[in-house]
Amino acid sequence: MIYINSANEYPRHIGDIQLEFPDFKEGDAIPTGWTQVIESPRPDTGADELAYEEIPTEADGLMTQTWVVRDLTQQELDRRNAPTDAKARLTALGFTDAEIQALVSGLVR
Repeated sequence: MIYINSANEYPRHIGDIQLEFPDFKEGDAIPTGWTQVIESPRPDTGADELAYEEIPTEADGLMTQTWVVRDLTQQELDRRNAPTDAKARLTALGFTDAEIQALVSGLVR
């Protein structure tokens, strides 16, 4: 289970409640100022998209986990593709797979 506290600190878990209320255990009434957040599945994303969680939203009196899907930035795409690009560049320079593996493993300086 996930929670949000009165300071809007999120996500929080049972251990966070127990730091403030040491006798609290699962199944007890949630302390004042804390709210249980209803979990929702992470949305599916395309190959060039990213899903991330934002502060929960209230709907019909319930706090619900909120997901946002956005396109990857060019920097994120470059970082994701870097290992493939690096190997392709080394291959284009005439390095063999064995030489590339040696470089990756730190065997060649």
